[in-house]
Amino acid sequence: MFAQALSGIRVLDIGHHIAGPYCARLLADFGAEVVKVERTEGGDPSRKAGPFPNDKPDPEASGLFFYLNTNKLGITLNLKTDTGIKIFHELVKQADVLVENFSPSVMPSLGLSHGDLKAINRGLVMTSISNFGQSGPYRDYKATDIVLQSLGGWLRSRGETTREPVRAAGALRIAEYIGGIYAATGTMTALIHKAETGIGQHVEVSLAEAVSTMNCYPVAMSCFPRNTGWSKVRWVYTPSVEECKDGYVGINTLTGAHWRDLCALMDMPDWAENPDYNTLAARLRRRGEVYKRIHPWLMERTREKIFAEGRDWRVPVAMVYNTEDILESPQYQARDYFVEVEHPSLGKITQPGASLKMSRTPWQIKRLAPLLGEHNVEVYGKLLGYGKEDLVRLRQAGII
Repeated sequence: MFAQALSGIRVLDIGHHIAGPYCARLLADFGAEVVKVERTEGGDPSRKAGPFPNDKPDPEASGLFFYLNTNKLGITLNLKTDTGIKIFHELVKQADVLVENFSPSVMPSLGLSHGDLKAINRGLVMTSISNFGQSGPYRDYKATDIVLQSLGGWLRSRGETTREPVRAAGALRIAEYIGGIYAATGTMTALIHKAETGIGQHVEVSLAEAVSTMNCYPVAMSCFPRNTGWSKVRWVYTPSVEECKDGYVGINTLTGAHWRDLCALMDMPDWAENPDYNTLAARLRRRGEVYKRIHPWLMERTREKIFAEGRDWRVPVAMVYNTEDILESPQYQARDYFVEVEHPSLGKITQPGASLKMSRTPWQIKRLAPLLGEHNVEVYGKLLGYGKEDLVRLRQAGII
């Protein structure tokens, strides 16, 4: 097993659901030793989320939990007890990073604020992810994905202009994944500072701000006095996502050259230079006419044929993939993006790999997502020197 970029870094992951665990998963993928700390009763709530094999709920076979917690060691610990807090302090002393995504008031209420933990470990990098950050009037507000997308500006800029705004990504809680990425980036940046100074710091991520940052172009443009209309724009291109013979394709004519080439491809040269259609604004005004003209051509062709012809004409065209299409894509297969692993409860499954490649310190799967409390003996014994009798006593008392 080769060394990785974050080998030697120890992370305590007390996150739950998606944002915190995803941040820690990204660190684990590149070599950090991540110890996932779960509550004793039921563990991480994502264990109940599924999907499950044959749709039979099983806390040890949740696809969501499996994906978010690959490459981690797993222990249980009751942080609502004095003994549990004492044990956690012992773990913090030996950690480089702590990742959490509770509401801002939770960690201080447990005596585990950044100030509390800094007194125990001066070099600790504590990464906190919350809906609106650790300060501000919205600090303690609850939020769901649709709330975060609404306040981050995404809804206002998506959807048909004649209809209500739409939420991005369907059932996917995209704000949490985006927040997890920013949290991992901030954590690694803080680790560089720690390597130079020996001093840790508090990294905090607001999910609402993370979403807004991903919408930064229209937000930034609206800051200029003459561009006040930008925040009201919804980006609906024409053509856009269009139906074809066996599904849907995405067509994006960003430039005049794209439009002229599309007209040549679809055998409608009379529209190539026609001012009624050769600009995006003009096509938006005549969306119905454009649809009526291109629809018969599209319905005569499959997604694959349109994709191939679009490539030949250098027009931005793509097939709208479903999950099976993604798994079978020659592009993803050529880059070994998906990996197949064997899990004791899930069986043989395929999962996405890393979203980036490193030539000298590549990503790898070292271990599968842990069963609940799977590594209690290993972690408590190795790091804290607890014997079997100690662990039996702690388990009987509901501490682990």
